[in-house]
Amino acid sequence: MIKLAYLRYIFVSLLFYVATPHLLYAAPFDLCPTEAFLSQYNNNATHYKSVDLSTGAVNTIQVDDNLGTDIINAVAFNETDRYIYGFNKQKLALVKFDRDFKATVLPFTNPPTNNFYVGDIYNNNYYFYRKNTGLFYTSLDASDAGYLTINKIDGANQNMGIADFAFHPIDGNIYAVESASGDLYRINPTDGSASVVANTGFTAPGSAFGAAYFDILGNLYFVRNNDGNIYRTDITDPNNISGATVYFAQASPTNSNDGARCANAPVISSNTDYGDAPDSYGTTLANNGARHLINYYNHFLGASVDAESDARIYPSSDESISIDDEDGVLFKTSLVPGLDGQVNVVIGGGATSYLNAWFDWNRDGDFNDANEHAISGLQLLPGSHDVLFRVPDDASAGASWSRFRVGNIEDASNNGGYVYGEVEDYQIDITAANTTYIHYPSKNDFVTIAYEDMWPEVGDYDFNDVLIYYRVSQVIQGNKVVRIDVSGQLAAYGADYSNGFAIQLPGIARSQINESLIKLSHNGLVLQGEAPLEQGQTNAVVIITENLKHTFLKSNCGLSFYRTELGCANSDLFTFDITIPLTTPIDQSAMPTMPLDPFIFGSVNRSRNDFYGSTMPGRAFEIHLSDKPVTDLGSSSYFGQYDDRSLPSQTYRDGRNLPWAIEVGTQWVPAYEGTDISIAYPDFINFILSDGQQNVDWFNHPIINKTYQ
Repeated sequence: MIKLAYLRYIFVSLLFYVATPHLLYAAPFDLCPTEAFLSQYNNNATHYKSVDLSTGAVNTIQVDDNLGTDIINAVAFNETDRYIYGFNKQKLALVKFDRDFKATVLPFTNPPTNNFYVGDIYNNNYYFYRKNTGLFYTSLDASDAGYLTINKIDGANQNMGIADFAFHPIDGNIYAVESASGDLYRINPTDGSASVVANTGFTAPGSAFGAAYFDILGNLYFVRNNDGNIYRTDITDPNNISGATVYFAQASPTNSNDGARCANAPVISSNTDYGDAPDSYGTTLANNGARHLINYYNHFLGASVDAESDARIYPSSDESISIDDEDGVLFKTSLVPGLDGQVNVVIGGGATSYLNAWFDWNRDGDFNDANEHAISGLQLLPGSHDVLFRVPDDASAGASWSRFRVGNIEDASNNGGYVYGEVEDYQIDITAANTTYIHYPSKNDFVTIAYEDMWPEVGDYDFNDVLIYYRVSQVIQGNKVVRIDVSGQLAAYGADYSNGFAIQLPGIARSQINESLIKLSHNGLVLQGEAPLEQGQTNAVVIITENLKHTFLKSNCGLSFYRTELGCANSDLFTFDITIPLTTPIDQSAMPTMPLDPFIFGSVNRSRNDFYGSTMPGRAFEIHLSDKPVTDLGSSSYFGQYDDRSLPSQTYRDGRNLPWAIEVGTQWVPAYEGTDISIAYPDFINFILSDGQQNVDWFNHPIINKTYQ
């Protein structure tokens, strides 16, 4: 008897062991899951994923659905039995999924001849659509005589270019966004009639809006396949649809996408960080607030980050119930209109992150106005960084708000959800100021600085070795200059040799420059970690670039020239901007004359013309405008050598009294490579020899076929 009982126990145990996987396989989903679901076809299999709509976080649930390489689309959640259904392309049959996305094939009683990729479920009926084929439905009630029998809705609109649709939980209509036009359709499931009720303002060129979901409030979410962007359209009042649509979050991109969700579930967030500015800035989830899924190892500000289920608006910030995680940004300067502000930003974790920051400069309660995205996609390594930004001239004095976002997305917006990162909101105070400017030559124009770089030899004298378009702006507060800005672009480069470009500020000591606030940009990109203020100088000297040859593409130019001969053009001009703040403001009367002292110098470890032989003069080689001295690091030993006939007060002149550098009062077009400037511009020599008194418009009278076109 003992042995028999024992054998019976073993048999029952084995039976339970074998049966249990089947029971788990057959389990439905939770009552009404709050996450959304995606089916995506990748690598010869349909992958099933859950999506946190609030942040776009995606989690793979299953890659083996028992269907091999079959493609499943038109997936939908059935609130009646809590299973997900989809359309099997290969079998042209319905498929039923349990909570683990294991599939059971349900053949139709009257199989279709086409594949379907648009579908949703309402009142235990599965509706599916295909453009130019029509709208259909079948009952999912096994006790119904029409169970799994396909019914076509006669007269339905067949012209909609939609890739998914979803039933509204309140009015029972179907809604979909057309991929090409962005039109929002409302479809009556009874007769199939459809009408455009609004335009969302978003399209999917070359792609599709492959997944559509509703939440319990009546917000429609639709996902663009190629980038995973999730958009939200407000249909909370079906009788008053404006089409107002916002970027909401970002899921994973794919070529094949379809979505299913329980429409009567709210969208909730977990393990998510929010800001705490007033909700006019977009802070709460309902207002599409800035938010991130938290990664406690990377992509956060400061030493810590905490999670909230939703934003707690100032003054009820999240610090009132949790840790103080607003610890990643320290303001190091006042915010004065027309000047640069500086913050210290600490990137936590072990990964490189992108920093974006917005300031409400006009204090209108949002971050959406021009210039308010003050720091854009700045890539920073983990650690501490001093970051500069410009306070606009017209910033409104008084209390306001700023928002800092760090994460793994470069072009983050000031609201909406992203995977991984943190948002920190800070109150700011904008100081009153009266800022004016003096521009040389004017706010929107440039002068040209042109150089011949064979000095002390004359060379071909075409004045296209280095050509810089150049502008200086003085920032003035209280009749004193508080900052000097210089901007320009490389207009031509016809030199065989490598030259750097720099600017000396005559009479302004190096110690008068606030070095920590200098900001140098190349092609609009701020150079982080650069120290443009040159060491070892009495006067302030800022280095724009050590080698201009490295700033332009040379593949189109056989001699590595740029815009000096036919076939040597390049639309990608090298541009630069440098901001030079002063530690102590300077009276306007004490400012050096314009255009300051721009000069070229020899690049390190680069050979020069025959005069120097095998010697590489490097930084000691300088060419300035005539009558300017060398800097402390330049060598005056070349004066009087070869063709140079400089005197102590008349430098950089040859035996004809002609210079090696000139300033032209407009954006000038140089001579072709190898063409003497006096041939291309016959009035030039007389202008120089008359000390600028005659032929003052010489640059307006070129020989056309001798100048660069």
